[in-house]
Amino acid sequence: MRRRHKFVVAGSVFVLLFVLLATQLSAQSPTATPTATTPVATTPTIPATPSIVTALSTRQAVVKRPIDGDSFEIVLVDDGEVVTVHLANVDAPESIGSVQCFGRESLEYVTQILRDNPLISISLVGEIQDGEVFGYVELPGGILLNRLVVLFGYARFDDQIESVFASDIEDAEEQSKLGKAGLWHVCGETEQPPQPCFLFSQGGIDSASKRAFFEEYPDVNELGGYFGNVSYDPAQNELIVIWSISLNDTLSGWRMREFYRLSDCTRDRSEVFNQRDSH
Repeated sequence: MRRRHKFVVAGSVFVLLFVLLATQLSAQSPTATPTATTPVATTPTIPATPSIVTALSTRQAVVKRPIDGDSFEIVLVDDGEVVTVHLANVDAPESIGSVQCFGRESLEYVTQILRDNPLISISLVGEIQDGEVFGYVELPGGILLNRLVVLFGYARFDDQIESVFASDIEDAEEQSKLGKAGLWHVCGETEQPPQPCFLFSQGGIDSASKRAFFEEYPDVNELGGYFGNVSYDPAQNELIVIWSISLNDTLSGWRMREFYRLSDCTRDRSEVFNQRDSH
């Protein structure tokens, strides 16, 4: 009887130890909440196939610093959040690390544009994830930065996001290819890239155009310009920039066209016309 009692006790202890071990293993199984920190993605996730964006949330922001030709840091005006914005439908060459052809020129161009236009309106694609988001950036005057950098050959079109802006940006790439602007002219063809043309700086109208205007109209004391529009002429391979002119601090009906050679962004000529006479 005593030996059987000892056997029963020993068996009970063994069963208890087995239950405790099974409980501990169950707590460590994959069904439990993982404790490891999930790596943060460097850019927001984009699906392999194009995603159609039907709604965009627009917010005001101040540019903090450019990162490369298609991304930069901003501070959202409404809540002060610092966010890294990636230009939607834009793929600029790398400007840091393994620098790609025309990468530094792309960064330099975007830096100049944002320095002159630090307050922007941005239409966000989806929600901000880990402090990063894709977006469409509108500069003062209604200029879409996403389209601008592609049109001048500082970036390529990226088709991973479909929106109301995508087709215009894709068309801008076709114009840039036709005119062999920027990277389409430089990469693989020559070691010397053309000088970037900053058509939309605070300086406005080219100084040579101003001098030509003063020579024709000596009574004008002060000439100012406000960006109106930019278009591409494939026959002449030119960008045509139109400015609204203010004379002596007063807006007038006069306009100025400046013609830039797209291959090297050199201003070729300018002409003045009256808006009333053009209709």
